[in-house]
Amino acid sequence: MFVLGIPRSLNYIRVKDLSEALEVIKDGNSKPLAGGQSLLPLLKFRITNIDTLVDINELDLRYIKREGNFIRIGSLTTHNEIASKVEFLRSTAITIADLQVRNRGTIGGSLANADPSANYYPSLLVLGAEVKLVSKRGSRVVPIIDFYVSPYTTLLREDEIIEEVIIPIKGKLYFKVFKKGGSAYPIALVSVLELENKLRVGVGGVFERPLVFEGESVKDIENAIIDSREKRLSDVHADSDTRLKIALQLLRNYKDFKQIPIKENVEISWKSGIGFRAEDVYKIELNVNGIKVEDLVEPRTLLLDFLRKNGFKEVRRGCDEGKCGACTVLINGHAVKSCLILAVQAVGHEVRTIKGVKDSERLKEAFVKNFASQCGYCTHGFLMTVYDYLKNIDPTANKESLKVSIRNICRCTGYVNILKAIREAKDNL
Repeated sequence: MFVLGIPRSLNYIRVKDLSEALEVIKDGNSKPLAGGQSLLPLLKFRITNIDTLVDINELDLRYIKREGNFIRIGSLTTHNEIASKVEFLRSTAITIADLQVRNRGTIGGSLANADPSANYYPSLLVLGAEVKLVSKRGSRVVPIIDFYVSPYTTLLREDEIIEEVIIPIKGKLYFKVFKKGGSAYPIALVSVLELENKLRVGVGGVFERPLVFEGESVKDIENAIIDSREKRLSDVHADSDTRLKIALQLLRNYKDFKQIPIKENVEISWKSGIGFRAEDVYKIELNVNGIKVEDLVEPRTLLLDFLRKNGFKEVRRGCDEGKCGACTVLINGHAVKSCLILAVQAVGHEVRTIKGVKDSERLKEAFVKNFASQCGYCTHGFLMTVYDYLKNIDPTANKESLKVSIRNICRCTGYVNILKAIREAKDNL
């Protein structure tokens, strides 16, 4: 079961309000579950074990509010919503992972995970953002520069939840990132804030923690980065020297900036209005392609396994890491990797495979006409991802947007014909 990427046994609670959530997690034996796009892989590969997952998606923590020279972003706001509604954070948010991860992943979850290569930290650091934390004991506001402690460690206590991120609006922000392969974390990323007489630069992916440098010129900041005594990262993806060189190159070319298009005011809510607890074996009912499907599941059962067990074999098991996208389905009309969501999380939501998407015929025809299928194993995942992309993200199928959004992996062919099919389908969907 470990090889298949199935978590250890756990309990699941879907809470309906903040007070209930704080009550459940106050003893420290439970962990909040927001998007789960980093947490689920850790559970599947048993790098971490949790007794109880507390699903907080019913909480009223999904919002973007502008108040004077500040913007407040609720912790459950998804990356794609931020990209579509907050222009100065668009490049930061839309280059996170891929379309499916950005549909589920949240700003609060990203900050809590505290990966040293995470997108938000460099941008929020140079802007001087703060994080509001809440628990049964009360609330506190922590500067983002203090919130990050070390890789995967923050000041967030076990009984606390991130409520919102408070961001000052100032200067002109540029964001540059370099990453290789699928939805992988970046090798290096740089945020540059232009102020009246200086530059503030945030660097991620190079050191064990994101850092901020200030100077009057790019050259000044280059020298400061090179001279920094902070411990640098080095792994199988890139050694420390490579990461440093890439970051410096991004800095030198930070004004070579292309805004990636996305439809404005994208709305993604994972609220269902349903709260429940699932322990041991639990009977659930899911709406799949308009059909009610009942089955007994363990709380740890993946939606992917639920669907395949109940006859939806068009949904394919691929990498089991959440990278390839072969298992992609639509939930509430948005593409989601079914290997990165538990079956119990889909209760109260509408699940669709390609057989349940009535207006997808032109898209399928475009794939057939342009020989975009090859063996066909990954095709279902591509179709679901492209459908969401053209409907909800960028109907123009802009080249830059395609590069950051459609990151599904096809193992047996190139992507030229797939791109042709997408561009042809955009006018007929």
